[in-house]
Amino acid sequence: GGYVGTNLVPALVARGGRVRAAARNVKVLEARAWRGVELVQADALKPESLVPALTGVDTAYYLVHSMAAGRDFGKLDVEAAEHFARAAAACGVRRIVYLGGLVPAAAESEHLVSRKETGDTLRAGPVPVTELRAGIIVGAGSAAYEVIRDLVYHLPVMVTPRWVQSKSSPVALSNLSEYLTGVAALPEAAGG
Repeated sequence: GGYVGTNLVPALVARGGRVRAAARNVKVLEARAWRGVELVQADALKPESLVPALTGVDTAYYLVHSMAAGRDFGKLDVEAAEHFARAAAACGVRRIVYLGGLVPAAAESEHLVSRKETGDTLRAGPVPVTELRAGIIVGAGSAAYEVIRDLVYHLPVMVTPRWVQSKSSPVALSNLSEYLTGVAALPEAAGG
């Protein structure tokens, strides 16, 4: 139901795969009007909802984050990843593809640390995980991109804090979709 997943589903369908899309609120998925996509309601914080969503799945894409939950979202992210890893193993999922973030060694941001811990948690399970990491995703609708665009259009001059000097490697949404769909077909990427 999120930004990447909403764009990934049509890319997976275009590759000819059978696709099951899951979200906490299935009505969000129904509004997409995808053809030939099975829609299910599942919440990684409710482990009992994951087994029906993952049964019969070969490759599962993990695009979950809890930032909207407010305080302690990092703990929720780890809990959700633990539930997902266990359910994927119980259902015979052969690979998990996880989209994390670029995390510098000295990262202190709860968001970045959470992305790393989520990947670590998924990899601690028995199902091989392929982790891709991305910085800012450039495409219409991307939150980070939209904020930057709005700043550029509305502020002729801006005094910024020191942390704004940090560098990021942006990726185009179209490229990211290619990477996510393509990596799942590479046996050598399992566990990498």
